[in-house]
Amino acid sequence: MKAVLDKNILVISDLHLGEDLRPGGTNVSYLRHLVKLERELENFLAHYTEHRLDGREWRLVVNGDMVDFMSVKILPDGSENFEKENAVQVAEDDGAEDRLYGLGFGERSSQRKLEKVIVRHQGVFGKLAAFVKAGNDLVIVVGNHDAEFQYEGVQRTLVEWLCGLAVGAGAPEEARAQFAKRIQFCPWFYYREDLIYIEHGHQYDEYCSFDYLLCPSGGGAETNQALSMAHAGMRYFANQLPEYDPHTAEHWGVLNYFRWAWAQGMRGAVRLSYFYGLFVWRAMGLWHWLLDAQNNSERRAKHDERLRALSIEWQISKEKLQALDALRSVPVLKHFWKVIAALFIDRVILATLALGLAIGFGLGLSGLAQIFAPIAVLGVAVGVNESLNRMRLTSPASKLRLAPQMIQRLMRAPFIVFGHSHAPESVALGNGSTYFNTGTWASPAEPGPTAEVEEASVFTHLLITASADPEGEPHAELRQWRDGVSAPFRVN
Repeated sequence: MKAVLDKNILVISDLHLGEDLRPGGTNVSYLRHLVKLERELENFLAHYTEHRLDGREWRLVVNGDMVDFMSVKILPDGSENFEKENAVQVAEDDGAEDRLYGLGFGERSSQRKLEKVIVRHQGVFGKLAAFVKAGNDLVIVVGNHDAEFQYEGVQRTLVEWLCGLAVGAGAPEEARAQFAKRIQFCPWFYYREDLIYIEHGHQYDEYCSFDYLLCPSGGGAETNQALSMAHAGMRYFANQLPEYDPHTAEHWGVLNYFRWAWAQGMRGAVRLSYFYGLFVWRAMGLWHWLLDAQNNSERRAKHDERLRALSIEWQISKEKLQALDALRSVPVLKHFWKVIAALFIDRVILATLALGLAIGFGLGLSGLAQIFAPIAVLGVAVGVNESLNRMRLTSPASKLRLAPQMIQRLMRAPFIVFGHSHAPESVALGNGSTYFNTGTWASPAEPGPTAEVEEASVFTHLLITASADPEGEPHAELRQWRDGVSAPFRVN
């Protein structure tokens, strides 16, 4: 069947707005990039607000990680009325943790974070509000960095701010209601049968996936639980070290970390060791928490309840949604030995054993064996370490590339779209279908194997338009925004 395209579709992803609201987010090079990102994003939104194709309105799908709640570090104000002002009772130890590591992942804390991000990037949100006011739709697909959009309160905060920026706080209720109707939140995916399936893609990356996608946090409306390895790493490690760049470190092996620690000097190395130990302790605590049968049972029940609601909303059978959910990668935090590997503890054990054997052979043997045996042990250890690094550092783009064909067996959509990997690409799947990754606007792009990028900052987006031929199929094209112009993205 041929899909009817009522509105032309734009897809962008991984804006990571608010990423600068953390220690280290104010270095000169990053701020220079941030200024460019804001300018280009505002121009992009203004352009499509003013220009339509064939008279059709736009539907803008922001496919995950629009707001980087994970990276935002905001400390409580320290007042005795902190809990009362936020209309929530926070356990004493949770309040202490917030004062150490910043506000957690609960609903009220996330609303405060979102308001800070909107104020910080008010130009962008103002253009977004004008885009919706002009009669266009906004669809927000939830990603891993903005899983907090699961909360109705956080959704409401965004809609109220956008509405205020667009029509004013004193506008008639009818005008505000009409505006709000054009904003949709998708906790998992956006789907148009026979046309497009859009999902952020973090569920196919074991470092970022959630065991229960529709209930990604634990402990109720206010919680500090960070239920992915990426969340724990950001909260307890990256956000505590202003000099740490998580974008660069994503591609590091254990030797890179050792070199970085060495460069910090004695005091810096001690501080780094402390926060690394904290990260290990918290990650192991999360692994243990996720083993608890009661926690799993409660979260599974919420996930299943929301899955049934989605089944009704999208008119897709529950069995099909369950099969789609089963395609996810099991989170690292669910496997003890994968947690050990993710934390480089296996490398520490390897180094300790290798060094011990080398010293033992050096002291216990004689002649040439005393020289060559330790060298052989250290050589084998280096080889094993490199093999472990290659397994751990598999790029997110490679992980995501395996999923679209499996999704297509379940969902009728010629266009499958992900974000998450920050690697823009277009890959033919056969039968005239295509997998697109919309890359990122937040940082210099890491191109996929099918893409050749001309310069560091490539603001990519997907454009889906109706065919000029009434009997023709909708057309999808990966494009890039540069200096006020949308042009085809260069793909080999």
